[in-house]
Amino acid sequence: MPLISIRLSLHFYPSLQQLQSINQEIIELSLQQQELLQQPRTHNSYRQRCEITNKIKQHNFTLTYAKPLAIGGILSGSICFFTGVITLFLIQRLGRKAGKSGKQLRTNFAIASHIIRAILLILPISLFLSFSCSLFILTDGLILTKLAIGLIAVAGLCLSIWEIYNKKNITGGASVNGVLITSETNPRLYQLVKQIVQKLELNVMPDNIVFCIGHGFKVSNQTIYLYPHETSLTGNTLYLDSTYINYLTLAELSSIIAHELSHIASNDPSLPKDFYRQIDRLTETITSFSRSRLFYPAYLLSKHFYCSFNRAIRQWNRSREYRADSKALKIIPKEYLALALSKIRLLQVPINQALDNYYYNAHTTHLPLDYVTHYVAHSEIPSLRKLLKKQPSVYDTHPTLAQRLSSVKYRELNRLCGLLTSISPTSLLTDLFSHELNTLQADYQNNIQKIAETNINYLKTHINNRQQTITIKQGGIIRLLLRSLLASLFILITYAFLIANKKHDSEWLITVIILSIVSIFCLRRCYKMYQRIGSQLLAITPQGLVLPCFEKAIPWEQIIHYQINEIMYKKLNLYLNPAFNPGKFKPSSAKIKYNRQNNHIQITAYEIKGKINLPDCTPLISDYIITATARVELQLFTQNKE
Repeated sequence: MPLISIRLSLHFYPSLQQLQSINQEIIELSLQQQELLQQPRTHNSYRQRCEITNKIKQHNFTLTYAKPLAIGGILSGSICFFTGVITLFLIQRLGRKAGKSGKQLRTNFAIASHIIRAILLILPISLFLSFSCSLFILTDGLILTKLAIGLIAVAGLCLSIWEIYNKKNITGGASVNGVLITSETNPRLYQLVKQIVQKLELNVMPDNIVFCIGHGFKVSNQTIYLYPHETSLTGNTLYLDSTYINYLTLAELSSIIAHELSHIASNDPSLPKDFYRQIDRLTETITSFSRSRLFYPAYLLSKHFYCSFNRAIRQWNRSREYRADSKALKIIPKEYLALALSKIRLLQVPINQALDNYYYNAHTTHLPLDYVTHYVAHSEIPSLRKLLKKQPSVYDTHPTLAQRLSSVKYRELNRLCGLLTSISPTSLLTDLFSHELNTLQADYQNNIQKIAETNINYLKTHINNRQQTITIKQGGIIRLLLRSLLASLFILITYAFLIANKKHDSEWLITVIILSIVSIFCLRRCYKMYQRIGSQLLAITPQGLVLPCFEKAIPWEQIIHYQINEIMYKKLNLYLNPAFNPGKFKPSSAKIKYNRQNNHIQITAYEIKGKINLPDCTPLISDYIITATARVELQLFTQNKE
């Protein structure tokens, strides 16, 4: 767009010969006007005088404003183009250098945020000015009112962008089912934490220690509310998950506490709190921009911004974990830290499954920790060797187990695998937390029952909703007409070359062949679109999503995520459950792509045949997915109750 505006401005820039010609024409028009004034006034002469007067005004406008407006168009278009290019390179450079340290990452991220805000204001304004200058020259200044309306629209666009990027943070506290540990309630644990702080020479104690079920080991400075008394806790909070402690020894627990306290000493909880809020705001901005063609350039810039810093953010997250591990080794032998990390990774999946299953067994009289222990004992725990071979993912905020063991230079992997062939509960939980254990389990059991009862009533209301069936068919008559016109144009050009009385040399032959190939290609595209018009794209039914490329319907509960966009064409992206097999894929007249490896389906619609548009189906698809999920959850509650 900036290059087009620059090209228009250069085209309208008047040369010296053009200015002299316009001057000469003004003189001639003035003489004609004088002759008409001396003639008797008639309707025809009055019309001629008005035409001459308008031409003189247009020529005077060109003489006065054409050159400065063309220069303004060139300058504003150049500013738009070079600002965008320089911004892209600058943000990419800041992103590459952001991985040196957490402080450097935050500094560079803040600089890039300010640059993005400025560029998203500069680009629309400079582009508008550039095209406005060209339009002023083209219309001889007669389009001023429309340009004023356009300027108001650009001002509104800039204001909306500014509001999106400077949206106020909405922070809320989290509710946690746990027990607060103090020096009075559990002096032994409190003394253990104090000794670890002294040995690490951190000179910082956590403001709160919470003994909980199912939140893992972590430190956070987010405001939390403890169930059932809704006690508000602020400051740095250390979370100790009882489900994992049940399988740890005292030395292994000490290594985990030392690791988490190192995060507090490095001020890690306060850094992510502000930093991740900015990243969340950026991802929200990218999502909101991607839905509109008007904001598409802003979407591309924001996405480039995120991608430039994504690698540095992942590297910084992993470096924090490596640093905390190395500090913990000052007081704990490598083997205990390796054992603790390995146990947590191995037990993560079965413990999460056990807690989910306990939620659906809310009516049970079993205590939660007893239930988890029994569930894990009868679950298949993955092999440590297989876990060590797991490749890192770009979405992981933590390094893999193999990477962490490598960073602490632990080499005895065979011994570690031998020690973890079977993982059994230890006596640490009852020895160290005997006072808090009963209270924690009773509160958790009551809380889960209340949540389950509330959700069951919510699920029952959803599965009783009446829903309709909608079939969407492929359109494309307008696009077919345009493609047919394009094909006809190339056929006429080819025919003109064939009948032209020119020398039939090699260049003529090559041109005819190329034009013939292009004409055949355009005709083929027209024929393929003609075949697709009226074909079924999809059918939305209460049982599932029916696609012409699969024999069976895709159940709604198997759809993990879906997205509808209209950037160029209407596209529906479906991400299915990795374990779900939709069946054999067969070609159809609709344009449907299926990636079996990622279980991803993409449906492209050039146009929709009928009154119902694809984006209008978004609420209906969401309702179907919610209803299907509610039905599955209610079945789980019912089965477990029986």
